[in-house]
Amino acid sequence: MPTTSKSKWAQLKVGLLAMFALLLLAFLIILMSGVNPLFRRTTEVFTYLGDSVAMTEGATPVRLNGILIGKVKKIELSGLSDPARIVKLTLSIYDDSLPLVPVDSQAKLAQQNLLGSRYVNIKKGKSSQTIQAGAEIASADTPEIQDLFQQGSSTLAALQKTIDQINSIVTDIQSGKGTLGAFLTDRTLYNRALEVVDDVKKLTTALNAPDSTIGRLIHEDTIYQDVRGTVARINTLVDNLNAGQGTAGKLLKDDALYNELHATISDVRETIAKVNKGDGTVSKLLNSSELHDQLVTSMGKLDSVLDKVNNGDGTIGRLMNDPSLFESIDGTSREVQGLLKDFRKNPKKFLTIQLKLW
Repeated sequence: MPTTSKSKWAQLKVGLLAMFALLLLAFLIILMSGVNPLFRRTTEVFTYLGDSVAMTEGATPVRLNGILIGKVKKIELSGLSDPARIVKLTLSIYDDSLPLVPVDSQAKLAQQNLLGSRYVNIKKGKSSQTIQAGAEIASADTPEIQDLFQQGSSTLAALQKTIDQINSIVTDIQSGKGTLGAFLTDRTLYNRALEVVDDVKKLTTALNAPDSTIGRLIHEDTIYQDVRGTVARINTLVDNLNAGQGTAGKLLKDDALYNELHATISDVRETIAKVNKGDGTVSKLLNSSELHDQLVTSMGKLDSVLDKVNNGDGTIGRLMNDPSLFESIDGTSREVQGLLKDFRKNPKKFLTIQLKLW
């Protein structure tokens, strides 16, 4: 009988220990799963989303900027036709966390882990007013993982296309196509490049030689001194100009010369203005239509006279165009020259004095 009592007591202790272990395990599971601690007061608020994939009632966490503040209590269809408000979520928010959520906060789904589990993340707003019990939290669009995969697929396709193009270019270069391919594969082009490099080296050597023009410019001090002397003379000229010496210096420094030049320019402008107005002889010469007509008439008469001269009409025309008249005048000129020559030699021959007595 005592043995039976001890056995029952041992079984009772094992049962109590197992029950305690189960309670402890349940408590740890509750803590690790993020479910509300026991006996913690909560307040219900609402939000609307497009879908509720990978969410579980009573287990999906609700976080404020990543900090746990409650859980999703209920997931149901809203009955609305708006694609962004198909699903209604009832959120249980801890009473002590409710004053931390401004009214302009936004709720959206976020990825909890690589397995696809989600949680409701509330992005804290900036308003000084906070939400109250039964309030609605605005929702924000959440990019779906499928959309991200689709965008990544498009990016990978574009990247693959670029890689294919690069491979095609590399293949063409390796096969000797194009300028770069010919340069890499054609030995002749490579040899020409080497020849050009050698020519450049020879040219550089020749330019650096002391007996060349550029070499003398680089190595000899005479040209340097000449250049330095020229620069010194230029500096002297600039100093003289700044000092007001010479005509240019006076023009730069002397106010009187500047004033005279300014007055001359003013007079020229005034004269041009008078000419444009029609004052004076020059203005009439430029602007008078009557004088213009007279000049045209005179030019016409002059053209007529020149035509007659060219045609041999009149004395001047015959003189210009008749060879016989030219020869006659030339012969007369020669006879006169001969007569003058004889007169110089024997003037007494041509001078006679007759005396008559009455």
